[in-house]
Amino acid sequence: MNIRSARESDIPDILRLVSDHVRRGDLLPRTALSIRETLDNWLVGKDKDGDIVACVSLLYYTPTLAEVRSLAVSDKVKGQGWGRTIVKTLITQARQNGVPTLFALTRAVPFFQKVGFAITSKERFPGKVWRDCQFCPIQAHCDETAVVLHLNEPTIELPMMPDKKQSLRMMHHILSTHSQSEKGVIPMSKGKVNKVVLAYSGGLDTSVIVPWLKENYDCEVICFCANIGQGDVELEGLKQKALASGASKVYIEDLRHEFAKDFLFPMLQSGAIYEHEYLMGTSIARPLIAKWQVAIAEAEGADAVAHGATGKGNDQVRFELTFKALNPTLKVIAPWREWDIRSREDALEYAAKHNVPVPHTVKSIYSRDANLWHLSHEGGILEDPANEPEEEMYQWTASPENAPDEAEVVKIDFEQGVPVAVNDAQLPPAKLVAVLNDLGAKHGVGRIDLVENRLVGMKSHGVYETPGGTILYKAHQSLESLTLDRDTSHFKEQLAVRYAELVYNGKWFTSLREAMQAFIDKTQETATGWVKLKLYKGNVMVIGRESAESLYREDFATFGQEDVYDQSDAVGFITLFGLQMKVKAMHEVSGGGKTRYAAPDYSKFKRD
Repeated sequence: MNIRSARESDIPDILRLVSDHVRRGDLLPRTALSIRETLDNWLVGKDKDGDIVACVSLLYYTPTLAEVRSLAVSDKVKGQGWGRTIVKTLITQARQNGVPTLFALTRAVPFFQKVGFAITSKERFPGKVWRDCQFCPIQAHCDETAVVLHLNEPTIELPMMPDKKQSLRMMHHILSTHSQSEKGVIPMSKGKVNKVVLAYSGGLDTSVIVPWLKENYDCEVICFCANIGQGDVELEGLKQKALASGASKVYIEDLRHEFAKDFLFPMLQSGAIYEHEYLMGTSIARPLIAKWQVAIAEAEGADAVAHGATGKGNDQVRFELTFKALNPTLKVIAPWREWDIRSREDALEYAAKHNVPVPHTVKSIYSRDANLWHLSHEGGILEDPANEPEEEMYQWTASPENAPDEAEVVKIDFEQGVPVAVNDAQLPPAKLVAVLNDLGAKHGVGRIDLVENRLVGMKSHGVYETPGGTILYKAHQSLESLTLDRDTSHFKEQLAVRYAELVYNGKWFTSLREAMQAFIDKTQETATGWVKLKLYKGNVMVIGRESAESLYREDFATFGQEDVYDQSDAVGFITLFGLQMKVKAMHEVSGGGKTRYAAPDYSKFKRD
């Protein structure tokens, strides 16, 4: 690999490569001027074609501290080791220059751990916070992790490191290796559970599960909550509540960026919609939550995982298939399939008996699930599908009747099938979805009332609010109408039905889904362009679309250009296209017969 110091002539290519990652929300923006001013601190990698396919820079804060930043690798060489090679080269240069400590703020924690970095606290680097973070649009909800490398010390932190840091470092490493069971899993004692990681929401059910696990399995309980956009109200006081319920530790991870980038957007690219209407907000979230449960279980040396899904729903399958795919040696505990609690009153009684703090709110008649993608409603009057939902039930979207009387136009830009900007403002994935949620909800977009076929065999009636997702699906479909040829488009539509079944059934971590994703990724190579949509009283209407990769050609479509399309060519095409029909008919009329489609002889009918 050709890794060298950057030159003046490299600046446009560096800027282009960095900007690609900025649009995806992976890096902070850089200008050509800022690159030029720090050019001596940049490295670039050039492939055999002479193209710059990797870059990285080193920012010196003090003589003893420098930051690794703007690491970008071109998609065309992903997986070939360019990132690791260029960072190792940077580390070697820093060591030669006598810099004892390197750090980075990153979402790619497993990558940095593989080259020797360890997780640490952001508070160790106030200079970074003052210099860059104050200008970041998602500063208040930052989901980056600080990593550090001490060049004059061993690259693995010493055992005296606090347990939580060590656990986090292990956890991120496990995530990077897809949690294969043979890597560091602590064997389980048969019939004995020592430590369990519970998917915890803070509601009545999971609050009661904590003491129930301790009482029935005599084990330590670690609670894990994934922030996937359910809102600050649900997350408020969560850690204190879990500890008060008897948990020994609580992990709360902000996974909104990963949820949007690695789960929602691939599903969007596939075009998958379950049973023609459901955009699968709950279905797509469960594999992500379960993935992190497994990682924390392995980092903490737990031998079991638990969830609060009921024994008649889909979620139990989605959680447990992910557990099986990522670590089949973990014991799975599903209290709803074991305990004798059968009602809210039973749960409240159990909570009171065990001094478990429970929410002091009036119980809604509806069962709801909320995240960045949707808000679902089940139960109550919805148990009879003949009932119209009450307007008071909706908590997100305005009713179409009360939506603004003036339409609003929104423009969405895509790059290779991934939405990157709204109204020409580049946004990271989770923020982009949130912005479209606000726009769609204001105009009553994204309401569906659906009787669906559950995986377990029964039907269920639910109402869903998915404002941003509805807009994105409409826009993406419209862009593909320009960029995909007929055969690929029609085949992809068939594939989307199967993809939707995999997502709905919890089979995200399967070879089939990954193979289908590879095909989908190929179809998205040309899905770059913009789409304009008009939002009005619950409707999403496409009013324009454009792509440099468009297959639509006005000169091809018109009947006035004989040099492009000769209409006489249609004779031969129709003859061959209908040849089998002609042969069949000729066989039927041979010997004086008639085709089975022959029209009756109207001359024999009497006239009144």
